[in-house]
Parts: sequence; C-alpha cells; structure tokens
Amino acid sequence: MKPIFITSSNPAQHENYVRWLRRLYPSVDIRFILPEHAVDTALSAAGGILLPGGGDPDPALYGRPELLPFCAVDAERDRLEFSVIRWAVEHELPVLGICRGLQVMNVALGGSLIADLPSAGYDIHHRTGDEDRVHDIDIARDSFLHRITRSGGDTVNSAHHQGVDIVAPRLRVSARSEDGLPEALEWKHTEDKPFLLLLHWHPERLPEAHPLSDSIGRAFLAAAHVKH
Repeated sequence: MKPIFITSSNPAQHENYVRWLRRLYPSVDIRFILPEHAVDTALSAAGGILLPGGGDPDPALYGRPELLPFCAVDAERDRLEFSVIRWAVEHELPVLGICRGLQVMNVALGGSLIADLPSAGYDIHHRTGDEDRVHDIDIARDSFLHRITRSGGDTVNSAHHQGVDIVAPRLRVSARSEDGLPEALEWKHTEDKPFLLLLHWHPERLPEAHPLSDSIGRAFLAAAHVKH
C-alpha cells in the first residue's frame, strides 16, 4: 500500500482530511510531511500528495510583495509545499489540492492570486464567523472534474478570502463560481498526466452523499494506488 502524504506545519489542524480519506478507505496509510523533513526521502514511496487548507501564500512568490498586508502568510508551508510540488510534478505523483492547496499549486506553477476577494468585489467566498459560506458552481463539461463527478455543477461550501487571478500556464479552469471566480483547476492537457485536481471548496466537510465530495476522494485514492 502506498501512503498518502499531507503537507502541514501543524498536523492537528488537518485531521479532518485524514478522517475523510479513512472513511472512504479505512486502511489507507496517511502520513504528514513537515517542514523539517527531507522531501525526496519522505516522498520516495509516496502514492499521492494532498495539499490542504491553511494560511496564505506569500504574495512575493507571484511578484506582488505590496499585497502582503492583505495576507496571513505561512512561510514554512510555502517553502515545504514549493519543494513538494516540484518533486510531485517531476515524479508524476497524483495531487489533490484543497483551498490553499489550489492557491499554492497555481502560484508554484507560475500563476498569481487575488490577495483579498472582498476588497476586489467578490463577496460570497469568505467565512462568516465560524460558518462556511455556500454558493453554486458550474463545471466545464469537457473537464477531468466532470468525468470524475458526473456533475455539471452544484452548491459547495466556501471558506477562503483569496482566489485565482492569473491561471498558471499548464493549468485550466474546470469550474467557476456564480460570480466568475475559478473554483477548480486541473491540467490544461490531461493526456499522459497524473491525477491533478485543485479545488476551492472543502470536500472533506461536505455531506457524504454530495456529488462533489466522495467521488473526488475515491478518484484520488485510486490514482494513488493505495490499495496495491
């Protein structure tokens, strides 16, 4: 069985991802990769990478250091995840990115972000108090995401104050929110590419029967060969 690695600087904050994947496949081997770990050693036997939610990528990483006042930067995660992403792309590992995971992968591959959505006029994405927002998304019918979920769109949860500005050259938008913001990214050309889905919603917090939750988790686990 190949392990799934979750990037983290504080594993206690990411146990909900562990519970979600183990509900889908109870014996899955899940490990955390931390900033102090040697990426190449830790990931040498990995089946897949999950990039979870968390703090904001440093805007200097996409050439906009003046946006720092809008951001709650997690520099340790930035360094770790840039290294993990380079390793995963080079070694063709399956990657599932959620919330910050979408953002940091887009930045690492050459894209950029809107540092604060409310300030930019996008008012339906950030949390209100401790509660997720909800909004509708539309899924591109010719996308990898559509093939996995068999869904043209649905209502999803939302808990992020940053969003995609420039899409990285190797990626494409596979879902958008009702106000036009990218809600999911994937490889622009999927032929001969490993699994990659980057989502702004949190499938680990959606109900089990939701079409944009467990179908994605199962597809990721299958691509990671966790059962072999």
